[in-house]
Amino acid sequence: MTQTEALKRYILEDCGMDAVGIASVDTLDDERAGHRPEDILPGAKAVIVFLKHIPDGIYQAAFRAKEDGNADAYSVYAAFARELTPNMKLFFTGFNIAQYIERSTGCTSVPIPAGEMQNVTPVNTPLPAFVGARHIASVLHPARAAVAAGLGEIAWNNAFVTAQYGPRQGIGLVLTTLELACDAPYAGPRLCQPEKCGICARICPTQAIPAPGGAAEHFEIAGAQHSTARINTNACAVASMAFRKEFAGKADVPDQIMENDPDDETLKKAYAEKPPAFWSLGHHPDYYCDLCRLYCPLGDWKAHFGDTGLSRFDGKELPR
Repeated sequence: MTQTEALKRYILEDCGMDAVGIASVDTLDDERAGHRPEDILPGAKAVIVFLKHIPDGIYQAAFRAKEDGNADAYSVYAAFARELTPNMKLFFTGFNIAQYIERSTGCTSVPIPAGEMQNVTPVNTPLPAFVGARHIASVLHPARAAVAAGLGEIAWNNAFVTAQYGPRQGIGLVLTTLELACDAPYAGPRLCQPEKCGICARICPTQAIPAPGGAAEHFEIAGAQHSTARINTNACAVASMAFRKEFAGKADVPDQIMENDPDDETLKKAYAEKPPAFWSLGHHPDYYCDLCRLYCPLGDWKAHFGDTGLSRFDGKELPR
């Protein structure tokens, strides 16, 4: 067994991850300055990417809130799909992998934080953490690293997706100076076909996601061209930060922004005036609209949720 094979077995069997791939640092050279692998670890040779599937039962809890009006059920989704459990599992696993490599080989390894918990918003931040320059809060771009490691692709709605689970997994990263056999970037069958689907754009309550063929972002991974929607993050914030009562579930929030596409000044003013929430990991609660991910049909969504009766979504409109 090679060193690479032994490491992958350790990650899958001992750490309990569902998939693992290894990207060459060269495939991520096009990232912004300060966010390239060698900016973080001089001499880095590989990015280890591992995935943890989020169970269907946790996802369906969000459908109980969205479709049945059971706002309390959304706490299950927030805790186990967004905030606490997946992020802590990935954090601890990254730490263990880095320690395993350093202890067994002596090569330097760095676990990289990825997920909601690194984006806690301080009280003096004028805008939500995900608004502004894209992925500015990410040390490395986790979705692009996962593509570079051959594990899947980035969908039109900017979510990382796999053939098996669609968008229903978390991503963990470890940088290392260890020489490993790297996997080729994903070049399998096209998973997201927005021109045939477009559910994410149709279901977005504030039209933050452009329709297929609309405004797009273009980038390279290992010389291959990729395109995803250019999401209007201000519009996304209106729903995901609940600047209107309709997006807040059981929380009592004021109607602050009635338009779907506020300018920065309107958003900054509403954000500054938004009541703090002491039960949230951040200064303000995240309501996780997430409709574009919850109802993404990839990963055989229909068989898991539609055919089982766990969701009444027909691919066109949410049940009311």
